Amino acid sequence: MLIRFVFLLSTCTGAVFSQTHPAGDSPLDIESYSLETGTLEATLDAKPETNVQPFSLDRPTMTDNWFGLGKVMNDLGLDVKYYWNTTFMSVVGGGLNTGGPKPASTYDWFVTLDFDKMGLIPNADMLVHARGQWGNSVNPWTGSTQQVTDDNDAKDYTIYIDQLWYRQYFWEKKIALQVGYLDYQLIVDRNEYANSEDRQFMNEALDNNPLIPTASMTGLGMALTIKPCPYYTFITGVGDAQRLPLYKPGFSTTFHDRAWFIWYMEHMLSIKIPGPKGPLPGNYRVGMVYDPIPRQQFEPFWRSTRMRGDDAGLYASFDQNLYRENEKDNQGLGAFFRYAYRHQDIYRANQFWSTGLCYTGLIPTRDADGLGFAVWQLIPSNLYRERVDERAGRETGYEMYYAISITPWLVLTPDIQYVDNPGGNDTVSHAIAVGLRVRVTF
Repeated sequence: MLIRFVFLLSTCTGAVFSQTHPAGDSPLDIESYSLETGTLEATLDAKPETNVQPFSLDRPTMTDNWFGLGKVMNDLGLDVKYYWNTTFMSVVGGGLNTGGPKPASTYDWFVTLDFDKMGLIPNADMLVHARGQWGNSVNPWTGSTQQVTDDNDAKDYTIYIDQLWYRQYFWEKKIALQVGYLDYQLIVDRNEYANSEDRQFMNEALDNNPLIPTASMTGLGMALTIKPCPYYTFITGVGDAQRLPLYKPGFSTTFHDRAWFIWYMEHMLSIKIPGPKGPLPGNYRVGMVYDPIPRQQFEPFWRSTRMRGDDAGLYASFDQNLYRENEKDNQGLGAFFRYAYRHQDIYRANQFWSTGLCYTGLIPTRDADGLGFAVWQLIPSNLYRERVDERAGRETGYEMYYAISITPWLVLTPDIQYVDNPGGNDTVSHAIAVGLRVRVTF
């Protein structure tokens, strides 16, 4: 009876929260995602784990997989994850204002429904990501165009749906079609070492590429992933270009008004370089984005203002493992790089690049700790400098963090950032921000 009750409760929960994979898990990683055929009748005999130790210092989650019920839910086709992140950030020099520490938090609830295990739909799943957030940290104080603590957006959302989509696999799971309310930063331009402000670099410019609208591209759309072999992946997709704020469903713009859709296309090559202590994996990406939204063109002062849309941009990125300490885990050194180019007649900054290094387990006996250092830069458009603001210059940021794994489910991350020429207009010389991030996995 207990198992049947858990199943019914899980089904009701899944009906309310349906969304995508947690930060750091690729929602379209066909190779690593496996579905096991099963039915409700075959899994009703599953029993909760008996050796349950919540709050244990060596368990992966604080609740020890939902007090032992996680295995039962997984056998029934339901997976639930919950994360809490809080940052305490201060501006200690430069910027528009100094002070702090100023707190801000986000919490994320991920629910995965495996329809194959449930015996409902073969090779299909659904994901729900419910999120809440409050506080804007010190982002308004730095003067930078990029948030030093990404996702602290100055608005307090008690809870909203950040992702809600259905995915169907075809051709022995070499093809995946994803439809619904999508978060494109989890689909294209991903990166092994710089793609999660919750676990890695906190600056917005290191979490995503500012010239590729992935982080802001959350809304109704679809994505198609084709992975015919282990070393090549092709991704293409479209999303509502007139997307509304996160707490709006987006039907009023997707199916009404203008038919404007952002289009993505990405090619990814995955390689493994032979190393003395095991293969060194790497991923290399090139992509293109089409954006129909009209933007004001930069014109000489004697010309009338004109608007132009139908713009295309190019981007490239890679992440590469450079050194492994052993064959058993992921300890070692990795590097990443990003670049993007947009047309200079409508973009104030039309070029961007970032690069950095990350080391896992640098200090002996601290195998799960992580150290990261990275640099990013926004380069102003020549036309913008000539026709709008000759003072416009390059905005450059540096960030270093050290993630301390107190337990597998509690991580404290001291972080320091330096931004040169915040805003890129020579009105603020620099900004220095320091702080602490606390991450709890329930």
